Amino acid sequence: MVEEDKKTVGKKAIIIWIGFFLAGLIFLTFGITHESLWYDESYSAAIINHSIPEIWSIAGSDSHPPLYFIFLKIFTTIFGNGEFGLRLFSVLGVVALSGLGIGPVRRIFGVKTGLIYSFLAITMPINLSMAQETRMYTWAAFFVATSGLFGYLAVSKRQKIDWVKFGLCTVLAAYTHYYALLAVAIINFIMLLSILIKKRDAIEPFMITAIISAISYLPWIYYLTQQVSKVSKDFWIQPVTLDTIRRTLIFPYGNKFFPLMTFAHILAFLFQAIIIWGIIRSVVKKYKEGKMAVLGITVFILTLAFGVAASLIIRPVLVERYIVPVVGIMIVAAAYGISLFNKKPVIIGVCLLITALSVPQIMDIYTKRFNGPMFEVKTYMQENMKKDDIFIHTDEHTFGTFCYYFPNRKHYLYLEPGTNGYSGFGAFKQNGTSGHDFNEFIKGSSNVWLVTSIYTQGESIFYRLLGSGQLNSTGMTKEFIIDPSWYGVRVEKVTANSN
Repeated sequence: MVEEDKKTVGKKAIIIWIGFFLAGLIFLTFGITHESLWYDESYSAAIINHSIPEIWSIAGSDSHPPLYFIFLKIFTTIFGNGEFGLRLFSVLGVVALSGLGIGPVRRIFGVKTGLIYSFLAITMPINLSMAQETRMYTWAAFFVATSGLFGYLAVSKRQKIDWVKFGLCTVLAAYTHYYALLAVAIINFIMLLSILIKKRDAIEPFMITAIISAISYLPWIYYLTQQVSKVSKDFWIQPVTLDTIRRTLIFPYGNKFFPLMTFAHILAFLFQAIIIWGIIRSVVKKYKEGKMAVLGITVFILTLAFGVAASLIIRPVLVERYIVPVVGIMIVAAAYGISLFNKKPVIIGVCLLITALSVPQIMDIYTKRFNGPMFEVKTYMQENMKKDDIFIHTDEHTFGTFCYYFPNRKHYLYLEPGTNGYSGFGAFKQNGTSGHDFNEFIKGSSNVWLVTSIYTQGESIFYRLLGSGQLNSTGMTKEFIIDPSWYGVRVEKVTANSN
């Protein structure tokens, strides 16, 4: 059990935390613009060009809730929609996650565990990778962790403000990512069981909070049911295998696309050993705050388990990055386990070991370009385009990234008859359209570029269009490939067949 005086923040701890946050901000933003945007990021950049009511509707036609995009729109009105401004919002999500160390983590476990948590939240390889990505994952991790921590405090401390924070973060998580929605649903269920078994006097504030949270989510229920119906019929995610589960479990310890597997496996094993050690020791010593550590790892495991079960029973809905929303609450258990080593040299040694094992992944994130060659594509096209050039795309990845990097050009995503794609292409309607017939789009245009993503189904469509006689190559073609990225680009200047 943590003594109350060990939860008090002294001057030395405040200085250390300030150092963490400042160093973390530099660490997370270093090299943030060395990568171009890939499709998912271009979607985020495109949807914020619309009004908030339109964002709500467009997100509803896709497969994500709208809150992140609304917040990003507000944020970029101040910081701009360049790569830096778009990604800085994700950086702040990790800084906020780290800030939980001085807040609810300290209140539950004490200053020592709070400092360890703040350190781990910043140095986890996947948090750096996702901080430099224009997506909702860092904020989803923050809201889920905050929901779990304040939920625990609300039940154990009986303070109204904790119930308010718990309910608010539950709603914010649910509106940020569907795996965050799943995670906070699990948190609420575990809390309800705990209350019914041991804390029955907390049932009233819990039910009030749960009902208000549920009512707050009602405006999105229609879109949620529509999205579930759409995904259950057809979606892009591949079947879940044992290898999928393994890669998901090690995902927090690498970068978003190509983790260094040896280091990721070692880190994953180390974290699991620390968490198990912490839980066993807390049970043996009867440390009551160990229950929060158990909650953290239980939410992580059950979220993954439900994702796997839904994928096997209904339709595949699990990819590795969907585990990120529960990384923040999992780190609670790891930080607690490290804190139980008690001796400061051992704790510092473990943190240094984790850092050393993370460095190779961090260097890859800083130096390698996983997102593709759009900087080179942009330079080439600026040198070879004429002012009235337009683009036909046979792959959504080029469609999205070209819409971002060539905002003053018109783009058309060609979908073969019988296919409709999986994304909400309405996000790109400011300068992009999609459909099955591009004849009206190219009417009157003599400068047309046919574009595809290399090594994809779109490349086959690209060559079928050239072979069909609808478009004639001018002989001006260029490929862009950057190792180790999976995303390559082919552009070819064409003319429309006058027949």
